[in-house]
Amino acid sequence: MKNIQLCILLLSGFLFTNTSLANDQLRQTIENWSGGYPAVVLNEAVLNKDIINNFYINRQFEFAWFTANTLSAQGRVLVSSIADIEKEGLLPRDYHSAKILTLLNKDPLVQDVAAFDILLSDAFLSLASHLQAGKVDPLALSTEWEANRRHSNLPALLQRVTNNGDVAKALDSLRPKQSRYYRLKIALAKMNALSNLPWQRPLAEAPVLKPNTSDNRIPAITERLKVWGDLHNSDPSAVREDPADDVSPLMYTAALAEAVKVFQRRHGLEADGIIGRETMKAINISPKERANQIVVNMERWRWLAADLGDKHLLVNIAAFELKIIDHNETVFVKPVVVGRNYRKTPVFSNKIRYLVLNPTWTVPYKLAVQDKLPDIQKDPGYLNRLGIRVFRGDSALPIDPYTIHWNEITTRNFPFRLVQGPGPQNALGQVKFMFPNPHDVYLHDTPSRELFKKAERAFSSGCIRVSDPLELAEFLLRDQGWDSERIAASIAKGVTETVSLKTPLPIHIEYWTAWVDRQGVLNFRNDIYERDQPLWQALNKPLIRIEH
Repeated sequence: MKNIQLCILLLSGFLFTNTSLANDQLRQTIENWSGGYPAVVLNEAVLNKDIINNFYINRQFEFAWFTANTLSAQGRVLVSSIADIEKEGLLPRDYHSAKILTLLNKDPLVQDVAAFDILLSDAFLSLASHLQAGKVDPLALSTEWEANRRHSNLPALLQRVTNNGDVAKALDSLRPKQSRYYRLKIALAKMNALSNLPWQRPLAEAPVLKPNTSDNRIPAITERLKVWGDLHNSDPSAVREDPADDVSPLMYTAALAEAVKVFQRRHGLEADGIIGRETMKAINISPKERANQIVVNMERWRWLAADLGDKHLLVNIAAFELKIIDHNETVFVKPVVVGRNYRKTPVFSNKIRYLVLNPTWTVPYKLAVQDKLPDIQKDPGYLNRLGIRVFRGDSALPIDPYTIHWNEITTRNFPFRLVQGPGPQNALGQVKFMFPNPHDVYLHDTPSRELFKKAERAFSSGCIRVSDPLELAEFLLRDQGWDSERIAASIAKGVTETVSLKTPLPIHIEYWTAWVDRQGVLNFRNDIYERDQPLWQALNKPLIRIEH
């Protein structure tokens, strides 16, 4: 987009001499749309036809971006903003950049000036909409993604900006305000710079590399870790080889192993210094691919509400992690287990309103018929061993499972409720954290503690299992007279007890595969739900006209 910026400097005096004819051309173009003609100027589709139609009618077809027969200062700012929009992970071509460049490079005709003004208004509206709420509708990609997208009166904003407003300030006000978005923006610039470096073909993923072994892939691995900054940022206390030592460049040294551990931590891998298949896959990903990954995560930030809450709980599904943020400070962190790929944990926001100690578990219908029914048909005693009682419909009276002809029950005629009582085998463990929602998803304890030892933890049926749930309970209730002893005493009774939070806590369940932490470390995670590529493709699709 340097060509556009150069043209702005050279042709900021973009000049036409017959204002009256140009205004008439603008009027004729707008009126043609009302007559059924397509909303196209200079072969460019106008994406926000109805807003623009009303905009120019209300201003009596006066130009918005030209003043005293020349492109206005605000018009030049808008053109520059379009040229720079790749810094936000968006595409200049979505905002008529090619046609703008053509117009800046030619002698203006009356019809060109009218078209130019319309295209700039259209570009501003699309650009403002995308900065504020994202280019892509998340629900178009997945019904499991509920976005609380920001909205404002864009027609009114266009009116204010063109009436002696400030384009740069207006556009900046629409960007996400969270520091985590701006850190990604900085990382994108760095990654785009690295994308210009030559990148060798992918290295073989096998055999596994361990420290103090020799391999011809070591020089390439060393170079890549230098590019990423991991070799430079590795533990300074690590053993360093004496430069005078005769160490083969093919040797996997202790110093390189420390750098590999840094790399592994940034990618959510087990930091053991062993270069196995997963580590090598991550090493093979190029800066260009990582830049694309940052772009899709910046778009996800544009889907979020402007205010997440001064204090809020954040679950990053892709990182298998829960955090509590209090005034931009992370005050609580725990590993979590999330939904399997075929039972994805949905993305949405809500508020934690109460906790349940010694919870019962009503098996969701889908799990009951798909997972439990086959086991029950093999052995009805399965239910008793797990402390699960059977109820018909809304009845409060349990049914003896041995009196039911289970082999006659199918997924189509399953009339029962399966309820597991409190106890050591309860699937929800000792506590659950409730934020009532249509997905029937919540945070809870689990008896399956061994799963938290794994680096990737997508094992649940959609709910989120917390590694140290009693610590979380104590943290949330610490201002309500509930300490660890009181919580333990309640659990020891074995009786279900509900404790409401005096102040409901906002919870945001999100999906980020790239982020920069407060220490400036760029982190990546595997795209466990395979959502990055569809979003990348959607971001790169040409825009279609928006009907209003």
